[in-house]
Amino acid sequence: MLPQNNMSPRRRQLRNRRIGLLLFAVVFLSLLYYNLKLRSEIAFNGNNGLYQNGQENLSNHYTYLVLIASTATEFTRRNLIRETYFGLKDNIEPCMQYDTDTYYKFWVYGDPIPRKTAESRQYEAEKMEWDDIVEVSWSDNVHFEQSSILDWTDKVLTGEQGITYDYLIVQDVDSFVQLSKLKKELSDTKSTNVIWGSFAGQEADKYAFAVGSTAAKQALGLWHTTYDRQGQNLLTEIYLHYQHNLENNKNTPLLLRQDGTLHQFINVASNNVAELNKENAETIIAAIHVHQDDLFIYLAQWTMLEPTLVCHQHLKQASIPKRRQERIAIMTSSYIYPDNCMEPSATLSAINKRKYAEKHQHSFIPRSMEFAQQKGRKTVWGKIDAVQNVLPHYDWIFWMDMDVVIMNTERSLNDLLDKLRNEYSDGPDAFDQQVDFIASRPPRDPMLNAGVFFLRNSEWSMKFLNEVQEFTAWYNKRPAYEQGAMADVARKDENSKHAYILYPDVHTFNTFPQFYSSGDFAVHYAPDGCPSAYVLQGLDAAKKIENGEVVDTLYHGRSPKN
Repeated sequence: MLPQNNMSPRRRQLRNRRIGLLLFAVVFLSLLYYNLKLRSEIAFNGNNGLYQNGQENLSNHYTYLVLIASTATEFTRRNLIRETYFGLKDNIEPCMQYDTDTYYKFWVYGDPIPRKTAESRQYEAEKMEWDDIVEVSWSDNVHFEQSSILDWTDKVLTGEQGITYDYLIVQDVDSFVQLSKLKKELSDTKSTNVIWGSFAGQEADKYAFAVGSTAAKQALGLWHTTYDRQGQNLLTEIYLHYQHNLENNKNTPLLLRQDGTLHQFINVASNNVAELNKENAETIIAAIHVHQDDLFIYLAQWTMLEPTLVCHQHLKQASIPKRRQERIAIMTSSYIYPDNCMEPSATLSAINKRKYAEKHQHSFIPRSMEFAQQKGRKTVWGKIDAVQNVLPHYDWIFWMDMDVVIMNTERSLNDLLDKLRNEYSDGPDAFDQQVDFIASRPPRDPMLNAGVFFLRNSEWSMKFLNEVQEFTAWYNKRPAYEQGAMADVARKDENSKHAYILYPDVHTFNTFPQFYSSGDFAVHYAPDGCPSAYVLQGLDAAKKIENGEVVDTLYHGRSPKN
């Protein structure tokens, strides 16, 4: 028989009140935690509606395709556009995949930069670091015209690469467009049969325009069948055609043009800053002839331009559980020395590494700035500066010199670390607790190979890099330079348990061409002379392996001249 409840009504009321308050506190604290967590994630990711309203876009279809037409030498303006339009200040945490509603590229046309020049070296470094430049065929003498942009998009971007879109937004590099306002204006039409532009019948019509995918197909059809293929402004011709052709059928595109109120263009060449201040920034969609970088920056500030997110890189990194998969960045040099030795192969070598990184969801970070700024010591010391700048953003970095070629792309760096962890003599737990630096040393070689190495983001690693930086005796000492400093610091007694030097080893994650055997991960070409011709041969071998061929040996004679 259950005992009777002799609790008085007052005590029962007090008990119920306490339970109610406790439940309220639990609900309140849960909501507070959720709110703070959400705010923290939004702040971490930046102020962008896509994070809040959309999912990662893993398809090849984008709502907005942005192409910025540029000649090859517009280095500074391209950097300004990356930062102001897309919030990309550097490539330390790169966009490895465009996974929002927006895809962008710089459409580079015109004469190529002469080889073996400072500008050519800078241009190749930019291509390696950003991977956002597409080059139209210089041999075909393609110019920047509305028709050539639409034709290239249809044949190359969609036809060859399978990238589709709803709206194509185009500007030249000397124009300024409020992307967020233009995106909204296009979206509000709820139609891809739309053309947006100035339609003034002038050359400037091509400097800023947008077209829906349906209208783009119509425009290309008319260009191929009706209009003069040498005409400069195809979309203006279409606008004039429909203005004079009164019949209105279902195929007639919606034509949005400058009207002085909602869709206003500015010719900055004819306006000074004082005049711009009189304009209503809310109505300005585009400005053309913005030739000065200071004026471009002013326009971004005046219009309070908000960057458009083109990848969820920060969101991906924030969502990876600590114990699941370590974040690894592949680093390399994108600096081409003034002797131009590596100019023929540097970009191709970077593409080899980038494709591998994309396949296994590693970040890929080529760096040139740290090499270019070296003074008083050998330029190769830029490697140490670059690693110091990047390492705090990742769990591990995996450095690969420019003359290293990846041969076996099947195994990820996470798998490789797991193999090293499981084979560590003191066991996996000891590996996790103490190993921070991993390099290999070939047989009968007194020096470790610093052309390929792992470095963990840890307090010891930061101290290790600082000690290496302070090793002035190696600043200009042949032949090892920074490699000699790394070896000397790593072999100190207090560092021995942190430095895992594989010896003798030429197969785990790095080999030389004379030691190569089928299945080896990467080959380091380091001849006495210029390695470029060897690297090109290695890249050719890597391509054969990718296509299913078996490569058992690699050529390693004297380096031929470039």
